[in-house]
Amino acid sequence: MPTLPYDHIHLNVPDPAAGTAWYEKHFGGTRISEAPNRLMFGSTRFMFLRSDTARPSAGSAIDHVGFSVPDLDAKMKELEAAGVKITTPARDVPGLFKLAFVEDPWGTRIEVVQAPELLGLHHMHLRSPNPDEAFGWLLSNFGGQRTPLKGRIDAVKYSVEGFSDMWILVTKGEAEPSIGHAIDHIGWRSTRPLADTITELVARGVQKTSEPRPLSLPNGPSIHFAYVAGPSGARIELVERPGLKPGQ
Repeated sequence: MPTLPYDHIHLNVPDPAAGTAWYEKHFGGTRISEAPNRLMFGSTRFMFLRSDTARPSAGSAIDHVGFSVPDLDAKMKELEAAGVKITTPARDVPGLFKLAFVEDPWGTRIEVVQAPELLGLHHMHLRSPNPDEAFGWLLSNFGGQRTPLKGRIDAVKYSVEGFSDMWILVTKGEAEPSIGHAIDHIGWRSTRPLADTITELVARGVQKTSEPRPLSLPNGPSIHFAYVAGPSGARIELVERPGLKPGQ
């Protein structure tokens, strides 16, 4: 299976404008004008759905998102001073990197790591009773390279020319479906007509949960999107962005 580029993350928040401002303030990103309340981290979109009832991401099939910073100690002091909820203080994992966990105001679990080789948006961490099956599903359907992160942590790396790299990790554990949690779904980009990609996925046994359909953006090219059921209830969106070059 050719490797598909990683495309986006969609969070549930009560106020998308506030969500955008919070992530921009604490983790950077670049605002884009194709639609309101969107950030770009490299070539990956960070987007928000309006919801007043989202449950925390921890324990769902999409457990947390990871950001990498140049100086973890300095970042944690900055986050603490800003009143951000720290759930696990910074610690150094020998042979890996320094890491800590925080939580945004709406229940998204965030891992902050010091990994200078990939700064900014760094990884997504899924949860599954059978991580090996989850990795196999990803490789079979979206490609990628199964390779240990820092030689230590089992992972699939998505690396496509023109797009930002993304690591996908899987923790062993029971998981609730991600829909309705703070991290509602994650998305990959179809580099050919979306209907063809979905037809091929269904032929391989992937469950389609919505038909491909168009969406007009206020200030950008129209897209086509559809949803499939990913490992252990991870909701996954496939997006075709006609007219955009790699990385846009």
